[in-house]
Amino acid sequence: MDERSMTLGNSFLVFCILWGNAWPSLGTEPEGKPLTLARALAITLEKSPVLSSFSWDIRAAEARIIQAKLVPNPEISLEGEDFTRANVRSATESMQNTLELSQLIELGGKRNSRIREAQFDREATEWDYQVKRLEVLKLTTLAFIDVLTAQRNVQLAEENVELAEEAAPVTHKRVEAGKASDVELLRTNTAVATARIRLTEVRRDSETVRVNLAAQWGAKKATFPSVTGNLDQLRPIPSLQTLKAKLQKNPDLIRWTTERQKREATLNLARAEAKPDVTLRAGPRLLGASHADLTLVAGFSIPLPLWNRNQGKIAEAEANVAKAADERAAAEARAYAELNEGYQTLARAAEEVQILRETVLPGAKSAVDQITDGYAAGRFSQLDVLDALRTYNESQTQYVKALSDFQKAQAQIDTLTAGPVELPKSGESISKGHQGNRRYQVSRDE
Repeated sequence: MDERSMTLGNSFLVFCILWGNAWPSLGTEPEGKPLTLARALAITLEKSPVLSSFSWDIRAAEARIIQAKLVPNPEISLEGEDFTRANVRSATESMQNTLELSQLIELGGKRNSRIREAQFDREATEWDYQVKRLEVLKLTTLAFIDVLTAQRNVQLAEENVELAEEAAPVTHKRVEAGKASDVELLRTNTAVATARIRLTEVRRDSETVRVNLAAQWGAKKATFPSVTGNLDQLRPIPSLQTLKAKLQKNPDLIRWTTERQKREATLNLARAEAKPDVTLRAGPRLLGASHADLTLVAGFSIPLPLWNRNQGKIAEAEANVAKAADERAAAEARAYAELNEGYQTLARAAEEVQILRETVLPGAKSAVDQITDGYAAGRFSQLDVLDALRTYNESQTQYVKALSDFQKAQAQIDTLTAGPVELPKSGESISKGHQGNRRYQVSRDE
């Protein structure tokens, strides 16, 4: 598979195409080079401390399977009798010593039930990884969008400073010519100072979100100078019904099938534990001091299930099995609500972007140009100029926010409608980058 055919997966495929053109080398944060979304996601999958911890969860689950397969250890005991009987010259003449070996025999399929429960526990851990993996990808994407938005806001703030500074010479000329009062000059200087304060503010915000993005892969500081992507490009919006159909592939919903099976296995184990086990015993008995008086003893013991029949654990396990259906229904309702919320945000932001892009921004920019020229000719007041600049600045800020809202809503929907990826089989472990780079690949043409 060549570089052009590799992306991070179905849920973020279009994002990778939209924001990053070529697949970068994995495993290192770029220093001195702009960061693409594709690379940010790849680094996160490989270095995220949250995902790295799941390799230990899988190993712990596999260790529980090993433990469940083990049979109970045999026991050895030594018992002495009659060493204090009266009218005997020494204790060794009357003492009876018994060396006994005992073995617990589990009945009712307890061992198989334990193994099955542990195996489903491993599968449930794998599904937890799937859910957390998508959540980490979503958070990285949102952090990337925040950085790209912040960069755009810095650019706008710089342009606003330039526009405010361009108005200062015109005001100076009008004041010197006696066509304007010193108050107008004060207003102009105030507008320039306000624009510079805003520039400082958004630059600080940009640095904050850059560090937040780097934190997604465990870095304490951002070494990349900037991010690159097309914030203005919007994806076509699919129908809500199409997205609802894809929602059924969400790992957070699929996992409940395994969770129910795990709870049923726990119930079967609780029922098996209610059946008594047999302990077999056998060993030699030495009578007195003579080694010739040697005999063999054997026996067994079994508990009587009169009061404790494990009914409490069985009832608890039955309740947990019944509870699984309600929990899945709650998760499904929550997912549908989040999908609907994201879809409405997506549609609203798309409509807002279209209106701002086609009507509001061109009109506001034209008004600034015309009023600025008219102010120089004396046809408009300085308040008209400042009001036009403020309207244009607010429209630009609103436009960038609408773009950011659209991209974030799209990332939320991508997470909800993403399908699971192939997980390692039993005996393997999830290591850094193992899931993100080798198994999560699709073609750009899909």
